Amino acid sequence: MTLEQFLILHPKKYLIFDLDETLAKLKIDWSTITRGLFELVATFDEPLTKQLYPKRFSAIHLCNTVVKKHGQIAQNILNAFVEEYEREHYSGYIPNTLLIEFIKSTKEQYSNYLWTTNTDGVISDFLNKENINGRFTKIISRKIVAQLKPEKDGFDLIYKSNTPLSDYILIGDSINDEGAAKNAGIDFFKIDYFTRHNAPLY
Repeated sequence: MTLEQFLILHPKKYLIFDLDETLAKLKIDWSTITRGLFELVATFDEPLTKQLYPKRFSAIHLCNTVVKKHGQIAQNILNAFVEEYEREHYSGYIPNTLLIEFIKSTKEQYSNYLWTTNTDGVISDFLNKENINGRFTKIISRKIVAQLKPEKDGFDLIYKSNTPLSDYILIGDSINDEGAAKNAGIDFFKIDYFTRHNAPLY
């Protein structure tokens, strides 16, 4: 079922899009980011890294756990690392042409939001090149939220008081996106565009 078909059956007003692997496949080699984050956290909380590492925590789980314990200072340190990592490893993107065209062709029909764990540099590059920078009511990047998806901090910045949760939907590709939708109490639509098209990462 396409997103258009889903929305006919389940009408929504507010569409919340993920970025990487949803609107585009970012050309970033993520293979060393988790190790880099663990090494960074070890410089100020080595016991925590030893506690978490055997559990094979992902980079996102590590970041959320560290920020819960250490607060804004740790968040700034981690975000600076991820921003530099993305800047050094980013070489472009592969667009989800179907979803981008949907956003362009339905601009009067929905209020669109972008909720992503990526940093501002890659977000701006994608939005500007696809000429959809003005199509989002609000952009929630990793630097504005304390807790990343699957936590619902980003949705709390999107939600309009006194509107029904049934008017919202999160459109993404990952288990973290699905978990964020569940934690926010809204519907989720899974994007498998890049799986189906076998788009290369590099």
